[in-house]
Amino acid sequence: MGRVLGSNKLVIQVFLFMFFLWSTSCSNYSKNSSLSVTIKGKIDPNFSRTKTIYLYQFTDSLGLFFGEKRVVDSCNIKQDGAFEFTILPSQSGAFFDLGTSEFVFARNYYVEAGESIQLNFEGNTMPLTLTSYAEAGRYNQFMQIFADTFYREPNIKKEYFNTSNFLLAPAYATYINQRKDKQIEFYQNYFRGQKLDSNFAYFFEKETLFNWANDKIYFLWKKRTRQEFVPLDTSYFDFLQLVNSDDARALICPGYSRYVTLLLSELYQEDVFNYPMGYSQALYKAQRAKDFFKGTGLKMAYHRILKDELQSINSNVNENQTEQIALVDSIISIAYLATSDSSFYTYSIKK
Repeated sequence: MGRVLGSNKLVIQVFLFMFFLWSTSCSNYSKNSSLSVTIKGKIDPNFSRTKTIYLYQFTDSLGLFFGEKRVVDSCNIKQDGAFEFTILPSQSGAFFDLGTSEFVFARNYYVEAGESIQLNFEGNTMPLTLTSYAEAGRYNQFMQIFADTFYREPNIKKEYFNTSNFLLAPAYATYINQRKDKQIEFYQNYFRGQKLDSNFAYFFEKETLFNWANDKIYFLWKKRTRQEFVPLDTSYFDFLQLVNSDDARALICPGYSRYVTLLLSELYQEDVFNYPMGYSQALYKAQRAKDFFKGTGLKMAYHRILKDELQSINSNVNENQTEQIALVDSIISIAYLATSDSSFYTYSIKK
């Protein structure tokens, strides 16, 4: 793909990210801006050994870069499995997860200002089943129906498995492009004539494009892993004209982080035979990121490379880490020089 693709200041940047984080957590409906939100629900009390449920939301820019929410509240599970959270107005108009210390059982639910939602789950093993979509709020209801229609229905799952595993790239591209168009049409018809929360609308529309692009990139990884022939032309990469890798607002989309990670890996794999033997994979990825990404996408790529490298260092505690630590410092320098963002120095390791 590499051949197909072709090749500020600190205070201001920090302020912009903090402003973005604040703005995505605020409601767009001023008439409901002072209203708190109640999230009630019930799970099987035998689902988890621990009897505390945690509410996770995005809390900082690094969490957004990695698509990772962090604990912002907790409550005890009652004897009958009931739980309840009261969400402050500043936390509404945003996404949340629910889970115990053992499992996150509800991911990427949306809470709208002034809304009370009920999330009752069946089962005591993962995945839990939401018993009523209608009580989950209009956006969560839509997301559940959308998932049923395009991902959970047995014939759809079978069709996707066969298409993604046994077709060549041109036929797969036709299938996945048509599915993306059907998903957008389904969304538009479902909410036709309704006024949508702008955060949710932006999330869904961008997430659909990211997932479409991710499917196409992941297909190439799968074929390469199996050492299968993949005939390609430039039309396969049409997603590059629609998916913007420099979009701070889209950080609320889990697919964004995955897109940057998958695309960076694809760029690396396509040039893997063009760099010297023994050359660091992480350093090469850092250089490829600099060549291809910009803005938010570039920062996200550097953060991912650094996080992966630190995890590698932590897993090699019994080995000489001097070279790895020097490599991290090198990548930090590249990231800072390319972005002028001092947040990368949080990865510095000094013995």
